[in-house]
Amino acid sequence: MILYYSLTSPYARKVRVLLSEKRLAFEGVNVAESTRSVAEHNPLGKVPTLVLDDGTALFDSRVICEALDAMYPSPLLIPHAPRERALVRHLEALADGMCDVLIPVILDSRRPPELQDRAYATKLLGKLDACLDYIEPVVEGRDMVGDTFSLADVALVTALGYINLRRPELLDGRDVLAAYSARQLTRPSLADTVPPNVPVRG
Repeated sequence: MILYYSLTSPYARKVRVLLSEKRLAFEGVNVAESTRSVAEHNPLGKVPTLVLDDGTALFDSRVICEALDAMYPSPLLIPHAPRERALVRHLEALADGMCDVLIPVILDSRRPPELQDRAYATKLLGKLDACLDYIEPVVEGRDMVGDTFSLADVALVTALGYINLRRPELLDGRDVLAAYSARQLTRPSLADTVPPNVPVRG
């Protein structure tokens, strides 16, 4: 398998964590350092893109994670039971959504000041803040979301890591989330994929 990724992409990190948890061998192509183009396999030109051994290309991260968990079910990271499965996928969608709303804020901040849409950025950051409020009681005092480590934990820690990378001040005072992340970062799969030069909060 070949994984096209970047070190800062939260979506690609999620896939890298799954590959590590399942102890799957793969060739990693860091698009920031390689002349190989992900566009050869993904017309969107986006990471992560996973190329299977038979040449099949999979994208985006949710598709890749679901496929990997089905093809390599040990350890199982998406439960089979309908309610538990829905909860995990629900939290994965929420975590990805937090990254989705932060990315345009970051891109807007890189534009000349007179071209920035501060009102829109404020609206998006309000959504992100509401998501953080939502997550806190879910993880408070817990080592993991459910009874076992799952894709929900991978997605949430990855999203929190991306916020820490791009807008760490948004996590100020979020002691519950800092403690949860710190407990999760004892797992090698998550610790080894922290973006470089990013402090581990908590």
